[in-house]
Formats: sequence, structure tokens, C-alpha cells
Amino acid sequence: MYSDFRSLEAISAMVNIILGTITLILASRTKKNAWNELFAAKLLGWYFIFQGIAMMSNYLQGYELWTGPATYSTAVLPEDTNWLRFNQMLEVVTASAASAILCSIPLFFPYPFLQSDRSQRLISVFILLFAIIFSGFSIFLPFETRMVSVMFELLPITILGLVYVRFSMKELKNGDQGARSISSSSGLLILAFFGYSLTDWLYWFTSVGKWSTVVWLSRFNPDLSLTLFFVAYSVLGGLVACILAMFLFEGLRTRKHGNSVLTSLTFGFFIVGIISWIADVSVHDTLNECMYAICDGLPEEWLIYNTFTNNLAAYLVQPIVLMYILLNYDLLDTKSDENGSFARAMVIVLVVIASSTVLEMIQSIIPIGEIITSAVLAIGIAAAIGWEKAIMEKFLSGRNSTTTYLQSIGELSSVEFEQSSKKFFLTSIMTILVFGFLLSILNAALGLG
Repeated sequence: MYSDFRSLEAISAMVNIILGTITLILASRTKKNAWNELFAAKLLGWYFIFQGIAMMSNYLQGYELWTGPATYSTAVLPEDTNWLRFNQMLEVVTASAASAILCSIPLFFPYPFLQSDRSQRLISVFILLFAIIFSGFSIFLPFETRMVSVMFELLPITILGLVYVRFSMKELKNGDQGARSISSSSGLLILAFFGYSLTDWLYWFTSVGKWSTVVWLSRFNPDLSLTLFFVAYSVLGGLVACILAMFLFEGLRTRKHGNSVLTSLTFGFFIVGIISWIADVSVHDTLNECMYAICDGLPEEWLIYNTFTNNLAAYLVQPIVLMYILLNYDLLDTKSDENGSFARAMVIVLVVIASSTVLEMIQSIIPIGEIITSAVLAIGIAAAIGWEKAIMEKFLSGRNSTTTYLQSIGELSSVEFEQSSKKFFLTSIMTILVFGFLLSILNAALGLG
């Protein structure tokens, strides 16, 4: 049953590419927004596209959705073909580019740290070099490259976490209501980018040693660096700190100001993390049996639940939250009728992915006929087309502007990017795409590494 979730990756990949394309179109038509908002929107658009290509490449490789001690002996690995090697390399390049963009976004939004006319050019160079260097090293040092790449995730986690704490304290301690636009957008970015790991936040905090012993280290090559491995995954500790800080500050804020989108998501992840801890601890004995004796495999119910929560965060929560940020924090101009039609198209796409994702997950647990599934999905699409305007108005009802607040406290400089730097950014992105496809073709033909 849980293997049926595999198709969701392909659906989510297409949705990411579509959302990225619409975001870039709207960004090209947005003229009056602040420089950092517009650049952040472009970065998010390309993040969608690179993430979508990476997910589709992973799906096309044909690996099983989840492997572990209970499936090591039964897992069927795909045949080593040119097509497999092509998608493996394309995934590496595009995932590296997405990671570089992920590290860059918090430097401009919600709080712009790089307030310089040359910042766009600097970020373009960083993204280009990051993607090329990490893709090249992954050919010869895949383990080390992966671990260093994971370490880089500590940069956006730290920046967004500190920004969230600073402006949450300004709101709660000094009564500065405008600071909420900064803290809420920071918190939403944390949940969007790292929510797939936060579903197990309590487990990382209390029981990670037991899991790493039986799963991570079970097939660990003795020539590889354990120190590098555990240093890289200490990034998860930063995630735990973020969710605990957010739970504390959102709890304090709820008493004064009531509920909000960020508050609801934070408490949702907090509760899911506790439930996941109970579910994970319950299979420890089975894991040990699978490693050191003979077992019948992990419980199907655990596989379904674990896949359900992680996939929900990665395939559904992330695109919805990122689209909410784009629209609600005024990163894109959606006021004109022409731009509004593109924004409504984003809503329709997300309603479709939400409907298909939830139905696929429910169908994996409760056997529902395909006719019923198709009918429900058709109803969802019809509702999206009919209610997209109402949904858009709901998204925009509490519109915030981080730049308005930053200008009021004198922490936003006037920056104007030169036309040459804009072209340089686009050239860098196009170079990564061409480099990725050429390297993938080369890997398919020669089998690099």
C-alpha cells in the first residue's frame, strides 16, 4: 500500500514546475515592489523549478519509496541503464541548485541582509559555483559531498530562526505589531522548507541514537567518516530548536492576539512530532530483529503513517505555504486583472494537487474504487474553478508587507540592480540548466565516477 505514494512525487514535481513558471511570469510583470521582495520572488520561482526537476528525476529512476532494515534483502534495485544514470546526474545538479537557492532566499527575505547593488551578482555567482562544484564532487566523493550539502542547510535554518526570534520578541515585549510581518514570514519559510523533517522533531531530540544505530549505520562503509556524518545530521538539532522556539512564542502570542496561519501550522507540526515519536519508538524492537535476526518486515501501518506525514509536508504543505507567502506578503503584483488570472491559476493547481494527494493517501489506507476517486477529484477541480476568486480573496485578506515595516524602522536601504546584473542572474541559471543536461548525457554515456 505505502508504495502507492510513489506516484505523488511525480505529481508534486509537475506542480512545482508549474508554480515556478507562473511565479516567474508574475515576477517579470511586477514593477513597483521593493527590490528585495522582487528578487526573493524570482529565487522562489527558480527554487520551485529546480526542486520539481529534481523530484521528477528521482521518480524516473524507479527506486522504491522507502528502504530500511526490513527491505534490504527484498528491495529490487533498478537496472543500471543509460536512462537511470541520466536521471541520477540530473537530480544531483538540480538538487544542488535548489539547495543553493534555499541558502540564498533568507539573505533577502523577510529581512534583507545583503543590501547592496552588487548583491544580485554575488548571489548569482554563489548559486552557479555551488551547483557546479557540488555536482562535480558528487561524481567522485558522493558521501562527503552529500554531507557537506546537508551542513549548508544550517545557514538558512539559523538565519530564519534568529530573525523569527528577534521580531517575535519585538512584538511581544515592545508591542510592535508591525514586527509580526517579519516573524510570521520567517516561521512560515522554516515550516515550508524543513517541514518534512519537523514531522519527527521529538524523535530527533530524544531517540536518534537508537535509530542511527540500526538504520543509518547498518550499511555504513567503514572507510567513510562517522564524524562528518554526525556533524552533518546535527543540523536536525537546529530544526528542533526552531520548532520549540516557535511553539513557545506562538503560544505566548495566541494569548494576546489569537490564532493565525503560522500558529495553526506550528501547533500542527508540534502534535504530529509527538505522535510520530510514539509510532517510531514502537518499532524499535522490530528494527533490531530485522538487523540482527529474522523478521517479517516493518508493520504496514507504520510505513503508511510515516510516509503519510513526511509526504504531506513535502508534497502538499510546502507548495501551499510558499504560495501563501508569495501572495500574502505581496512578493508578487496580483492587483491587475491580467496578473490576477495567473494567481488564480496557481490556486487551481494547488487545489488539484491537494485533492489528488489527500485522495491518494486515503485510498492507500481505505480501498476506494477508482471511479469514486475520479468523481471526487473532478468535484474538487470544479470547485477550484468556481471558487478560485473566493480562495484568492481569503489568501489576500490579511496581506502583509515586510518592506513597509522595515522602512518605518529605517532598516531597508534603497537598492537598484543594474540591468546587467539581472541578465547575469538569468545567464547563471541558464548555465546551470545547460550544464545539468550536458553532464547528465555524459554520465549516461560514460558512467562517470
